[in-house]
Amino acid sequence: MTARHQPLATLAAIILCLANPAGAQISAQLSTRHLARGEQAFLEITLPSRPPDAMPAIPNTPDVTIRATAPSAIPRQTSGHRIEYFYQYAVESYTVGRHTIPAIELIINGLKSRTEPIEFVVFTPDELQWHETTVAGRTLRYAAGFHILKDHPYEGEAIPTEIKIFVPKDFAITVEDWGIPEFQLDGVACWRLEPSSTKGQLNVLAHPYATLAYPSTLTPTRSGKVGIGPAKLRLTSTQLIVDGFLQRVTEETFLDIPKLEFETTPLPPGAPAGFDNAIGSFAVHANTSETEVHAGDAISVDLIVTGSGNLDTMRPPRLQQPKGWKIYEATATQRGDERRRLSGTVIFQQLIKPLDLQTAIPPFQLVYFDPILKRYHSVTTESIPLKILPSTAATTLPSGPPQAMPIPVERMSDILAVLRLPQTLIPAQPALPPWLGHAIGGLLAGCLIAKALWLRLAPRLRQKPRKTVELRALNELARSPADNDRLFLKLAGAFIERWLGGQPNPALLAILAERDAHCFLAEPPTARLGKRRREILKSLRKAITAILVLATTSLLAAPTATRAAEDGANQEVSANPALAAYDSAKYEDAIKLWLATGDYARLSPAILYNIGNACYRLGSPGYAALYYRRALARDPGHQESRQNLRFIERKCGALTVQRPDYQYALARLPLDLWRAGAWTGVWLCVLALLAFPATRNGAPIRIAAIGTLVLAPLLATLGVLGCNYYPNDAEFVPVANQAVIIADKIVVHADATRTSPEVIDAPPGSLCELVRLSGEWAYIAFASKTRGWIPAAALEKVLPLSNKPPAPPKIHKPSASERSA
Repeated sequence: MTARHQPLATLAAIILCLANPAGAQISAQLSTRHLARGEQAFLEITLPSRPPDAMPAIPNTPDVTIRATAPSAIPRQTSGHRIEYFYQYAVESYTVGRHTIPAIELIINGLKSRTEPIEFVVFTPDELQWHETTVAGRTLRYAAGFHILKDHPYEGEAIPTEIKIFVPKDFAITVEDWGIPEFQLDGVACWRLEPSSTKGQLNVLAHPYATLAYPSTLTPTRSGKVGIGPAKLRLTSTQLIVDGFLQRVTEETFLDIPKLEFETTPLPPGAPAGFDNAIGSFAVHANTSETEVHAGDAISVDLIVTGSGNLDTMRPPRLQQPKGWKIYEATATQRGDERRRLSGTVIFQQLIKPLDLQTAIPPFQLVYFDPILKRYHSVTTESIPLKILPSTAATTLPSGPPQAMPIPVERMSDILAVLRLPQTLIPAQPALPPWLGHAIGGLLAGCLIAKALWLRLAPRLRQKPRKTVELRALNELARSPADNDRLFLKLAGAFIERWLGGQPNPALLAILAERDAHCFLAEPPTARLGKRRREILKSLRKAITAILVLATTSLLAAPTATRAAEDGANQEVSANPALAAYDSAKYEDAIKLWLATGDYARLSPAILYNIGNACYRLGSPGYAALYYRRALARDPGHQESRQNLRFIERKCGALTVQRPDYQYALARLPLDLWRAGAWTGVWLCVLALLAFPATRNGAPIRIAAIGTLVLAPLLATLGVLGCNYYPNDAEFVPVANQAVIIADKIVVHADATRTSPEVIDAPPGSLCELVRLSGEWAYIAFASKTRGWIPAAALEKVLPLSNKPPAPPKIHKPSASERSA
């Protein structure tokens, strides 16, 4: 089924769409698709230009009364200050059920056009759910609810929906502003609901009611149970209130609209190739004014899709024969209020470029699912003849002063050789926690605060003579023999009776009772206190000894580990087979042997550098750059790795940027060092200020504090400035977030799909920042401030996971594709 096989009405709609920039065409709209029995609704037929004199003939609709409200077309001004015309008809029905107004045919400018059929539902007023609210001190009885035209729509199908409200007619007259409802969505997407331009009327139990609909379209985003609502609608009305005298006041009324839940079904299986997400009934037409182009020029094609369905979420038709064409992302014209309508037109502007000699633009195909017929269809456009002329690009001579000679570059034609060093593992260094510096500063500040408080409070805490004697007696009690429990308890009892006898303390009475039990009974208890006291003293001595042992061990740990590493480094047995395999061009075996040398966390930069060389010899510059960067992460001063990395970036065209000179100067020191300098200056200022209240006048530490108050702010200021102006692109983010492109011919996309627009090519070896992972795709950022999505398998992090050492790289070359052209 092709566009030329579509009815003449479709061609007329296309011509009208092309003739009107706004995309306007003949359309019919019913003010509400959910009518109560006996309710009056209004049908409007909108025209894109001045209408003919004769009124259109309305086809007969069984059980529905349709009559014109005006003898001719009515003009009105649109939001774009354009005059449009419309015919208006009143629609009524007293038969409950579904009804369909057939397509209405019109002849405009000699072309025959037809509107889309309009389906609506008539229900009995007994089904309305009534609610009550208060307006100006009196009760307002109203009905409101969500309505959909199809009970079990398909996932992704656009269906008409609306909010329908019924309010007393006398209250409706006082309403000045029919607000926009605020509603919740559960598994659906819905364009905002706005009130219809006309209100209906209905008599319920002999009371006149005004009806108003908020029509729109709704699209389920998943299968199963979904819903829309609840909603709250604000109405602003003017009321007359007698408060001493008659006055007019404005009052806001809120109507509650309950949630509507319904079931959706997934699309049937067996979708043909090329189906994306189009659901409805459509026709497609392709048009271009560029039938003669020069070689290398792009061609803009307008793809006009007309019909009824999910026009807002539809993806553009696809080229049937994409081979030999560069296809760019298509853009769709923005629809305004038409989004609230199910039928209409959408125009896709598709940009394509021929990669070789072409004689025609191939047809475009749109595959869609028809929910009424419950089967898949496809429509295609006709091919468009094309003539490609030779390119007219000419070289232009530069004007102005001669260009300066470029800076000399390295003339490397190959990478440097492997390093034949005996050391394969680096010594394990104890890692210091990042909060250690803050803990030391806080401890010193606490000591100074405590000293300052002691100096202020010590004069007030001087002991009285009696208190001094008490303390001396207590010290003598503590020095009593530890193996004589009776003597210790007797002395304790004497101390309590002499010095603390006047205090009715239960704890003191318990000590006296324990003394009586041990000292004055014929058979005292066997439990002894001295053993417990010795155990406490022993535990204290053990803790002190442990601290001393820990300090001694920490001082001796590094030299011991260093000696152990040096002893292991002198063993060249494990390195020789890898070098032999490398010299024999068995690069994969050499990589495996080097990785098996020991724990990856302790591999030396030289070993990682050698692995990078082996990867390059295998034909993978991406993996080579990865291991060179891993070597630089271990030792930033590893010049061989840096030189080979420059060679690969220049050879493959890796993404790099030229930064200001001051940023290169700042980058000579790591960012953590600049942060440490800022915090050190802050802590020194705090400690210097605390030194004054913690010392007496004339103390030497005050002189040092004065000098610190001069230098510490400068140090803090330099640290803050260094952190602020430090490079923040992908090359200088934390190493844990850095990754390297390892695959060839990688294209960065605007979204996590291969059909999304292309952003930039990512040559192998390019350094990037891994922002986040989403399934099989990775969102990355380059030093050039360019971001996008690539397959996660196309990159590897510079620092592998600690619980998963890196496996030997699997070198493979993906086949070339035309998308990389």
